[in-house]
Amino acid sequence: MDLHEFVAPFAEHLGSWSGSGRGYYPTIDGFEYTETLTFTGVPGKPFVKVEQKTASPAGAPMHVETGYLRFSATDHVELILAQPTGQTELLEGTYNPADGTLELTESRIVNSTTAKTVHETQRFYTFNGDQLTTAFHMAAVGEAMTQHLESTLHRAEADRAEPGLAETHA
Repeated sequence: MDLHEFVAPFAEHLGSWSGSGRGYYPTIDGFEYTETLTFTGVPGKPFVKVEQKTASPAGAPMHVETGYLRFSATDHVELILAQPTGQTELLEGTYNPADGTLELTESRIVNSTTAKTVHETQRFYTFNGDQLTTAFHMAAVGEAMTQHLESTLHRAEADRAEPGLAETHA
């Protein structure tokens, strides 16, 4: 695939990642889930399509979000996400290809009138070979910023042979 030069340092992480996670927050009971996170390159464009889905351990759908990870000529990245829970997130941060970290610590959230109020979020991704660990922090419904989700994902078997080949025509 002909990736944009800004996306090329992220190419080794393209594809699907799946595994398990757990969630907790001061206002809810803890829970477990399975997660699939897919990063899809778009030929010639300086962004990657992002799709995330979670399900209960029994397989019932729980959450989904979709958006774009935008790269620049520097280590600065932006993640734009839409969620059916009534939020859109614009996060900004850095990607460091040397240590495989993607840290999105600045956010702007828009809540629909019927959504629970989320004030701020942070997302952390650490790629280590065929393993990806994630953490999601949020300040919502009157609570201060605290970790809400964490997961450990593994590269899909189909993407292990040739990472970076996932593509779409967005």
